[in-house]
Amino acid sequence: MYLHKVTYISTIVVLMFNASFAQTIGQNIVAKIGAYEITEEEFLERFELTPQIKASITGISASLKNEVLYSLVAEKLWALEAEELRLTNSGLLQSTFKAIEKMFVRDALYREEILGKVNFSDEYLQEAFSRNSKTLQLYYLFSESKDEILQLHRKIKDGAYFESLLVQRSEFSLQDEPYSVNYGQMDKGVEASLYSMLPGEVSTPIQSPNGWYIFKLVSIEEKIISDSKQAEAEKKNVLTIASANVTDSIFKEFYEEFFSDVRAETNAELFFELAELVVKLINKRYDIGYKSVSKPYYLMPEDLYTIESDFGEKKLNAEFIRLNDELTTLDNFLQQLAFEKFSVDTLDSDLIKAKLNSFVKKFIEYELLAREGYKRGLQNKADVKKYLNMWRTYYLSEAFRKNLAEQISISDEEVNTYVGESLDANKLIIKIKILELLTEDLKIISNTINELERGADFRDLAVKYTIREEAKENNGEIGYFSLRDFGEIGRIAATMEIGEMYGPVQVPEGYSLFKVIDKKVETFPEESSFSSVKNKIKIELKYNKFSEEIIEKTVELANKYGVKVNQEILESIEVLNTTTVVYRYFGFGGRLLAVPMTTPNYLWVKQWQEKETLSP
Repeated sequence: MYLHKVTYISTIVVLMFNASFAQTIGQNIVAKIGAYEITEEEFLERFELTPQIKASITGISASLKNEVLYSLVAEKLWALEAEELRLTNSGLLQSTFKAIEKMFVRDALYREEILGKVNFSDEYLQEAFSRNSKTLQLYYLFSESKDEILQLHRKIKDGAYFESLLVQRSEFSLQDEPYSVNYGQMDKGVEASLYSMLPGEVSTPIQSPNGWYIFKLVSIEEKIISDSKQAEAEKKNVLTIASANVTDSIFKEFYEEFFSDVRAETNAELFFELAELVVKLINKRYDIGYKSVSKPYYLMPEDLYTIESDFGEKKLNAEFIRLNDELTTLDNFLQQLAFEKFSVDTLDSDLIKAKLNSFVKKFIEYELLAREGYKRGLQNKADVKKYLNMWRTYYLSEAFRKNLAEQISISDEEVNTYVGESLDANKLIIKIKILELLTEDLKIISNTINELERGADFRDLAVKYTIREEAKENNGEIGYFSLRDFGEIGRIAATMEIGEMYGPVQVPEGYSLFKVIDKKVETFPEESSFSSVKNKIKIELKYNKFSEEIIEKTVELANKYGVKVNQEILESIEVLNTTTVVYRYFGFGGRLLAVPMTTPNYLWVKQWQEKETLSP
C-alpha cells in the first residue's frame, strides 16, 4: 500500500538566495540538463516531499524554489558526469539500484494482485454501513485457558447467569460500564459474530491472539448524525475500513497460495558464522554503558565492511540461500542487509540471532515476490521506471561527490603555508559547541520533534537517542569544533546563532538534528602546539578545497552539458511550504523516503551566471 508518514520539523536558519533568468525550453519542463529533464511534476514531488528547512519563513517561497531547483540541477549534472566516469560499474551502486528496483517491482505486484482486485458488492457495503451506524455495548468473560473458557460456557448453557460468573472474576474490575464496540475495531470474524447477536444474547467462546472471550450483548445504540460534515466523515470511515478488510482478505489468500510450494534452504554453517559476527560487532560498539539509552542498535556500514573482509571473496560468493533451485549468494544477502539497515532492540545474543533469522525469512519472501514481478515485466511499468530513475540519478550524484572528495589531498607543504599565514595574520578561529541527536531512523527524529513541541528538553532527548558516542558521553554535546570539523553540520552551524536548531540534515552516518549552544573565538595555535592539531587542519583544508572544487566543477559541468531553465514555469508553480518528512511504504513490505533527500547545492549558480554573462 502507498502510505505517507509525516514529520514536522522546527526551523530557524535563514540562507537567502535570489536568481532569475528565463529560457524557453518546452511546456511543463522546468529545466533541461543535458539528456535529463526536470518536469513540473518532479519538481513538485522533490520540493513538497522533502523537508524544506526554511519553509515556515514568510515570503521565502520564490528564493526557496530557486534553491531547490538549482540543487536538483546540480544533482543531474553530477549524475551525468558519474555516467561518463563509469562510476555505474561500482558493485555497491549496482546492488543499491537492484535493491530499489526490487522494492518498486514488489509494490507493482501488490497493486496488481491485491489493490487491483479490491471491489465491493452492494450487499457488502450495505452491511458495512449498517454496522457503522450501531455501537454495541458488551460485557465479557476472559481466560487464557481454552479449558477454563469452555467450562464457563457450559455453566452458562446449564443456566448460570453471565453476570454472576463475571463478578467473581478479575476482569470484572475493568468493566464498571459495558465495553463499547464500533465497526472496524474487532477482528472480522469476531465482528461478524457480535453484530449478528441480539441484546441479551451470549456468544460462544471466541479465540483472540491473547486468549479466549465470551461476550454478552447488553444493548445496541444507534449513532446520531448531526450534520452533513459528520455524515461525510462516517462515509469515509466506512469505505476505509471496508477497503482494509477486503484488502486483508485478498492479501491472505494470495500469500497462502503464492508461498504454498516454496522450497527454500539456507546454508546453516554460513548463517551461524554470520550471526556470531553480527552479535560480536553490535555488542562491541554498544558496551554496558549504552544498553539502556542506545536503542535501536544498528549494524553500521563499517560493520558490513568488516563482515565482508572477514568472510573473504570465496565465502561471499558461496551459496547462502537456495530458492526453488535458484541460488542467492551471501554477498547478495549482505547487500540487502545493508540497504534495509538491520537493527535490533536488544544486545542479547540469542535474540539478535533470532532477529537475523527473521530477516532471512523476509529476504526469501522479498526475493520470490520480486522474481514474480520480473516474470510479469512489472519493472517496465512507467511509474516503476520513473522512481527508479529518480533514485538512480541521486545515488550517481552522491557517487560523483564521493569520487571528487577522494581525489582531493592536502600536502604537508600546504598545511605549513596555511599555518605560517595564519600566524602572521594572528588569525582568529570561530569554534562552536552543539547538542546533537544523530540517528539512522527518521522515526526517531519525528518522535523528538513531537516531544519538543510538548516541552521536552532537547538535551535529554539527544542523550537518549543519539548514536554518536561523543555526544552520548558528553551529555549530548559536541564541541568545541572549528567550522569545518563536522562537514555539512559545521557549514550549516556557521550560519546559526546560539539557541537555534536545525535538521534533519543527511550525513554519512544517518540524519542529524542539532542545536547551537555556544560559540567562541580563539587565536590560531602557536607554532609549538601546531603538531597536535595538524591532522585537524588537514581535514579543514580538505573540506575547504572540496567546497571550492565542487562549485568549480559544477560550473564546468553546467557549461559542458548545458543547462536551460524556464523561469516563467518555475515562478508559476504553486508549492506547499511544509517542513515534512514523507515515507513511502511498499506493498508486501519495505520502506523508503518518498523521494531522495537532496542536500542544498546552489552556491555554484552565481559563478556560473557570471561566466555566462561574460561569454561572447
